[in-house]
Amino acid sequence: MKKIIAMALLSGVMASPAWALFETNKQLAATATVTLEDAVRHALKAVPGKAVEAEIGKEDGRTVYEVEIIDSNNKTQKVYVDAQSGQTKIDH
Repeated sequence: MKKIIAMALLSGVMASPAWALFETNKQLAATATVTLEDAVRHALKAVPGKAVEAEIGKEDGRTVYEVEIIDSNNKTQKVYVDAQSGQTKIDH
């Protein structure tokens, strides 16, 4: 159910810049200087395609957004975007 909500939110994100962050971990979201919308933009620059899911979490002690993208080859790729710096890392 959570993934369906995230996917529905992202389809709305891509259509319109005005949308709400629906996040269960408000503490992580509060520490982020990069918005979810900006994280999706950073991820799409790193891996062009269509963003289908995004969520905030912790990785290696840092707050990151995990953005799932379907690329031009119809393959799913995960891009991690640092919630402080906006730096991206592609999960290979």
